Parts: sequence; C-alpha cells; structure tokens
Amino acid sequence: MRLRVSTRRHLARSGTCAVSVLLAVASTVGLATATGTRAAGDGFGPPPMGEHTVQPLKHPCMTGEPEDLCRNIGVTDGWFNGHDVKFLYTQNYFCDLSVTSGADSGCEVGQKFNTVPPGTTSEEFTDPLFIPVPLFSPAPANLQCPAGPCVDHPMTIDLSRIAAALGASPDALRNVPVPGHDHIIADRNMDRPEWWPVYVIGVTNPDSFAKIRQGKDLATATRLAQDPNAGVTAPIPTNLFLWFQTLAGTSDNCPPDDMDGNGADRGTPTKS
Repeated sequence: MRLRVSTRRHLARSGTCAVSVLLAVASTVGLATATGTRAAGDGFGPPPMGEHTVQPLKHPCMTGEPEDLCRNIGVTDGWFNGHDVKFLYTQNYFCDLSVTSGADSGCEVGQKFNTVPPGTTSEEFTDPLFIPVPLFSPAPANLQCPAGPCVDHPMTIDLSRIAAALGASPDALRNVPVPGHDHIIADRNMDRPEWWPVYVIGVTNPDSFAKIRQGKDLATATRLAQDPNAGVTAPIPTNLFLWFQTLAGTSDNCPPDDMDGNGADRGTPTKS
C-alpha cells in the first residue's frame, strides 16, 4: 500500500528542492540500504537480484568502473506538469512475454500487458509513462530518446499491431528499431523508483508535436488527441515497462506548497 498522502507530503517537503542534479544522483546512494531490504511484492518493484542489480542506485558508478556494473545506470530528460525533469534508470526494461511479439526484445505496441513485472503486486502500484512519437519526416531535433539505443530501453519493438495506422505492412514492422521519442509523466511517485508501463502517443502533425513539446504535460497531449484534425492518437498500450525514478531538484517547481508528495495538485485522486 502506498504511503498516506499526508505522509508523502511531509516526506517530499522535508527534502531540499535546491539540490543540483549531481547531488540528487549522489543522494540516491544513501537510499540503497533501506530500499534494497524491501520484500518483493510490496509495490515498490523487485528487491536487488544479483551483485550488480541496483535499486535505486547501489553504486555511484564513476568513470572507469567495469561496464557490467554501469551499463544499466543512466539519465534521460522527461516532462512533468510543464516542467523539465530527469529520469534516473537503474534497471533494464521489462516486457510481458505473455503478449506475442515478433521483436527480438519481446516488446510490442498495440496490446496492453497481461502481467506486471516481478515484485510488483498489481498495476495499481505503477504509474504510466507516455511517450510522444513523431510519425513524420524529418523527425524533430533533440528528442529525449533519439532513434537507436536509449538507456534501459529495448533496442527493437513490434509495431505490427498498429501497421494500418502507419500505412505499412505488418510484416515490415514486426522487429524494428525503437523510434525516437520524448517522455511525459503525470505523477512523480515521490521521486521513488518504480516500474512505469509505457503508452505511445503517435503524432503525425509536426505542429501538434511542437505544441506537445511546448506544453510539456499530459494535458496538452490529451487535448490534442481529442481534436480529429490534430494528428495525435490517444495513448496506445504496450507490454513494455521501464524502471526509473525522477530526481529531486530537476524542476523549478518541486513541489510547491499547493502540491502533494506525488507532485500532483491537491485534490487530485491518488493511489491508496
């Protein structure tokens, strides 16, 4: 069960919003002992599994460390409620293999997962990650995850279920590189690491994509998706989960007094 809202609010405000990204990364090292002792199934993701599994960051992973220790640690940009945030990834992706996929990774777009990752009791203990994907050429510059490798993302994905919308043959889309995309979240989960199920927002109109990038929030994408002329899809489910946490100090509004520990406006329903 999630912490009570009043408790989350107190804990969130007890941290410093002025800390830099560097200090935020360093501070997660101190959480490793307390977080790592959690039992599987309590809703906060799996406990450490093996010498090099990190949760949220077992080792600072400085330059010169062995690749097998550092390869699943990295940071990308993201957006939350109109602000820039940083995502710290410390564990590889998970795809529900009970959903069929033709991709080498076992990941697909177009059908929702049937089961959540090991150690997570139910979907209730996850928060969705929305990824706007530009479906036009040329793709915008400076995507948060350009086409190709992105930290703890799969290399390939099966897009055959949405082939008709893409105007392509399903066979040509069963095992393709993960397209470039941006990231939007609507809940910071108190800056705690968790599994985030991925939902794709396809965008065929460059102007609409620019509006999403300007808005930096789910509300903008939702509003555009309701306009049949905007070229923006409603969120498309996948069987893919990413494991990350938001870093404190990576928003100029983190959080203000009128927000709770999840970074949501007071009065917004929260998971109990």
